[in-house]
Amino acid sequence: MNDYRLCGGCGAVLNCRPASRVVRAPPLVASNLPRPFTMAVALLALLSVGVRVAAGAEVTVNILYLMYNPKFPKVSVDALSTGFEASLAARRGDIPNGVKVSVIRPSSHDQPIEELFESAVEASKGKLLIAVGPLGNDNVLWSLEHLKNNDVVAFSPLTYSDEARGWNRHLYFTTAEPDAELLTLIRYFAVTLRLSRLGFMYLSDSFFGKESHAFTLKILSGMGYELSGTFSLEGTGGLEVVSTAFDAEWEQFVNTRPLAVLLLGSPNLVTREFVRRMATDDRTTGVYVLAPSSAQVFLINTWRDALEESGRELIPGQLIISGVNPLPNHARFAVVKRFREEVDEYLSSSDEENRFAMRQELLEDDTSGELMLTGWITGEVVSRALRSTLSLTNSTAFIDSLYEQRRYLIDDLVVGDFGGDCDAFAAWQGAVCQCNQGGSVVYMKEVVDGFRLQPVVTGFLTWGASECSSAGVVLRAPLNGLIVQLMDNVVVYRASLRYLNGASALLGNGRIGERDRFFLHPLEATGDEAVEQLEQMRDVKVIPALFGVVNKEIMATENLAFIDPITSNPRMNRFNRNVIYVSPTLAQELYVLVQYISEHPGGNVRVVIRTHDADMILEVLVATLRTYGIFMQSKVIVDNEGSLKPHLPSSGDVFVIGFTALEVYDLAEHLDAKRGLRIFAIYPDVTLMYEELRAAFSRTPPTTTNRFVFATNQPHWAEENSSSLTVQAYHKAVPEPAMRTPMSLRGFSTARLMVSVLDHMEKVDAKLLADYFYSESTINVDDMRYGPFSDVDCIVNGVALASNCLSNYGGTNISVWSMTRLLDPATPPLQNGVTPTLVYVDENKLTQGQVIAIAIGSTLVALLLAALALVLYFTLRNARDNELAPREPTEPVTLVFTDIESSTAQWAGFPELMPDAVASHHKIIRSLMVEYNCYEVKTIGDSFMIACRSPFAAVQLVSELQRHFLSHKWETEVFDRFYHAFEEQRACDDKEYTPPTARLAPDVYGSLWNGLRVRVGVHTGLCDIRYDEVTKGYDYYGGTTNMAARTESVANGGQVLLTRATYLALSEDERKEIDVVPLGLVALRGAPQPVELYQLNAVPGRTFAALRLDREYYFDEGGDGTTITTSDHSSSLADLSESAQMIASSLEALLSTFKVPQREKLLRPYCERWRVPLPNQANPVWDDVYCGDVIRRIAAKVGRVVDHSANGNNELTTSTHSTSVIYISNRCSQLDECFSADQPFVSV
Repeated sequence: MNDYRLCGGCGAVLNCRPASRVVRAPPLVASNLPRPFTMAVALLALLSVGVRVAAGAEVTVNILYLMYNPKFPKVSVDALSTGFEASLAARRGDIPNGVKVSVIRPSSHDQPIEELFESAVEASKGKLLIAVGPLGNDNVLWSLEHLKNNDVVAFSPLTYSDEARGWNRHLYFTTAEPDAELLTLIRYFAVTLRLSRLGFMYLSDSFFGKESHAFTLKILSGMGYELSGTFSLEGTGGLEVVSTAFDAEWEQFVNTRPLAVLLLGSPNLVTREFVRRMATDDRTTGVYVLAPSSAQVFLINTWRDALEESGRELIPGQLIISGVNPLPNHARFAVVKRFREEVDEYLSSSDEENRFAMRQELLEDDTSGELMLTGWITGEVVSRALRSTLSLTNSTAFIDSLYEQRRYLIDDLVVGDFGGDCDAFAAWQGAVCQCNQGGSVVYMKEVVDGFRLQPVVTGFLTWGASECSSAGVVLRAPLNGLIVQLMDNVVVYRASLRYLNGASALLGNGRIGERDRFFLHPLEATGDEAVEQLEQMRDVKVIPALFGVVNKEIMATENLAFIDPITSNPRMNRFNRNVIYVSPTLAQELYVLVQYISEHPGGNVRVVIRTHDADMILEVLVATLRTYGIFMQSKVIVDNEGSLKPHLPSSGDVFVIGFTALEVYDLAEHLDAKRGLRIFAIYPDVTLMYEELRAAFSRTPPTTTNRFVFATNQPHWAEENSSSLTVQAYHKAVPEPAMRTPMSLRGFSTARLMVSVLDHMEKVDAKLLADYFYSESTINVDDMRYGPFSDVDCIVNGVALASNCLSNYGGTNISVWSMTRLLDPATPPLQNGVTPTLVYVDENKLTQGQVIAIAIGSTLVALLLAALALVLYFTLRNARDNELAPREPTEPVTLVFTDIESSTAQWAGFPELMPDAVASHHKIIRSLMVEYNCYEVKTIGDSFMIACRSPFAAVQLVSELQRHFLSHKWETEVFDRFYHAFEEQRACDDKEYTPPTARLAPDVYGSLWNGLRVRVGVHTGLCDIRYDEVTKGYDYYGGTTNMAARTESVANGGQVLLTRATYLALSEDERKEIDVVPLGLVALRGAPQPVELYQLNAVPGRTFAALRLDREYYFDEGGDGTTITTSDHSSSLADLSESAQMIASSLEALLSTFKVPQREKLLRPYCERWRVPLPNQANPVWDDVYCGDVIRRIAAKVGRVVDHSANGNNELTTSTHSTSVIYISNRCSQLDECFSADQPFVSV
């Protein structure tokens, strides 16, 4: 294989043009020694290395210098040699006494590596031989076998492909691998350039090119990207051979309109012509070219030649090149500073002309300087590796020492970790195993004026020492957000800077695996130009989302996600699926403020407003005031040139919306003068004018600042020792108190939210971002809760089931603050956080005055009905009283799930009895919920989900529930006979099973069992609590709900199970009042770990069968954490019986004439009555496929009942339990061995 690589970064090669000036390197060759090989030994320890060896030295180390290659320009090879020698000269005092170091060098640049290697091995018998290099892909591949056979380790081999990479204890790499460079170039394209079209150039007959192309396709695919075009030709035939093909390939490539090109073609005439055309073709002259360090010199020289021939000028920053070391002119690195000092000292120590020329090369030629740094770092690693004399006794001990979890810290540059063979337990504890790759950083640079190299810090990439190489690095799609900075609006521009400052701590930093996916890029423009510039940018760049402050024109941009936008002028939210608010909307703020006014009235309410959206804001404000029975005294709309001050009242309450920075001082002065006035502001105005408000009101007393009121869901940004997790993290990110502002905190919290969201997204675009919010509904980050979000309306057949199902806003826990709290975080809020319902009174309904008049006229009637009302209150009051609902998300909730044993079968067998029985069941449970102040969440068929604030109240409720069922007069014995027969049938089937109740004496049975049997599960924990606008009630989601449902599912009828969490939530005194039996750890279906359960002996003396762990229960756990548990079910995936197929066909035929929403409305009651759970999908969508799945589930359930009903003729009854169906008949002759003839017959 020919080695065609270049001298940039790691080297250059064929067709590399030497630098324009003549450069002489320090002598690489010991010319006085004879060929075929030359050795510079012994004395080089004193001359080149500068190591003083004590007399009678016991250890000799020969360093075989292989960092040369005839295919690389001499200037590049000499630069590597200069850096290496400078390091050894500076480290002369670090070599331990008793160690003699010699360097074996080639006789010339052309000496075959095989010849030099064999000579060195022969000369190093009885000595420790190590190598530096080789240089170039061919030489490295050749060395593999020879290094192994002679047990020699090679430091810093330089190769342009990954063929020689991977674990090999004889290759000690100190730089990142070529694939890491390509990975970094791809990331730079996606993150920094953000361009929409990427081309790729490679040679189809090159192993390196083909592997790089496949690697690129794999990385891009994982990010949701693809190449816009590819240029690929064979390179071995030369340009003359492929001339016609080149033109055709070039045209098709250019027609794909690439905006950036990855150049991975090996340097030859084909690649040279490609580069020349990129530089001179009008269609590509502005296209970015991204290349690895191995192509550096070739690319720069060819580009320079092409520009000179065409008379064009270099576009700074158009050529972008990766690198494995920092640039020698990048003074921010301590390692670079020391490198320059030591190399300068080394080159200045001699008057030789070649050293003076090399010194000038370091100052003027960035590529040569970069290679010097590579050689210097190699010398630093070698010097450190030779410090221990114990490891220098033989090659095996030395190589072993190199992999003893070794890391080299060279100033601020880290090389390693290196590790050898180790077992899995050591790796589990953090040991680095089989790692010979020392580079973990790839650098980036661009070509600027004068063809100098300039570092591009935003392009740097590292994966840290925890990864041996970049092989395990996963490059995920970035979210490149845009923040518009309106330069003609001082207030908005300042706010954007504050926002960006807060978010910056969480933006991508080039460290893979640590928040390297979220980025914010500024766009500076005037308000009039912003939209046009935004559209121009979107034509070429990928911009999925916009953040920060925007104006109304920008908000009108389509196909762009807006994440918590702040409008420069107050604006009422309209539902737009791509606009996501996590801060309170204006409607939410007004609702909370009006609620506060209704509870703390201050006089007449007026409004002074300035904004383009004034009419809609006033409409919403009037509706809000009407809802709370408040009349708006007056409203004033001020134009943009007008002043708010003349319209401010002297007393009462006034909403001031849309004030300017200049008017802040007028507001403070007016409020200070008018002691009977309160001003209510909106939070966007407060955050935009925070600096002015703080300055103006800091001069006024608390009696004034207490009367400037606003609403927010933010914790206080300046509160020291805050209990808020968000503020704690914010203070770590922004340690300077002067930089902490509400806008900065908003940027930080939004960035923190996006980092959390991106953890769950593989690919990113505007639609996928919006999809995530609506599919998750509610999102929790630290102590901030956002949601619920919903993009599904509530209109069925043209009828609105609720007024506000569509929700693109998620602000919760909105509290009311005064200006006093803004200035002093120690001041408590005026009103603690609430989440408004945004439910408004219909203006066509009766007014409050009309209601009062009617109430007075009806007083006599009310008195006559009072007695009846009291009776109804104590007997029929509804358990679904929202005042009883646990609503604090930070406090544990005790959830109770109940279920009637085998209810589906009993509905099928006793249809005339079950309605009354279930009604009694519901009445008993609901009366107990009221008695113990628990909350009815919902019913699913005849199951209850109950939430209690107090775990003891929940335990008392379920205890009384079992006792009430026992004492209730069911007016029939059919249920007891049903359970009796069921147990006998099971005993017949399972000889080891003993019926716990069927064979009890009648008097004993009557004292323990009666009627329907209800199983109960209880669990305590934190929940995701949501208010449902449709049902007007609260619901509980998450792991606690799932665990309570699972606990109920394994219980037997009449049995109550408590989890350990519930039991421990009881106080010691409360535990003494109950009787429990520990059941130990139980493996609940779907639970990651076994759960410790307790049996509550609600009815002493009851015994139960083993827990029903065999039940195939459905736990439909959607993305929101909802759990539905059922005792009887069917799978749509099961094969349908003939009866079930007929039922399914009939249902499909009947429902096919209805639209999907109507089908959903018709199918849901059947699912609830027959206890059929809906299909478990992450994002269920009622479409034709989903409806068909539901129909098949219903058909499977009903079909089993029909099939088995057909098998019996006399007094047939059915019971479904899990997946078994039991039938009761008087045909007992077949089972005489099981029980007597006077018992009912049970057959499966």
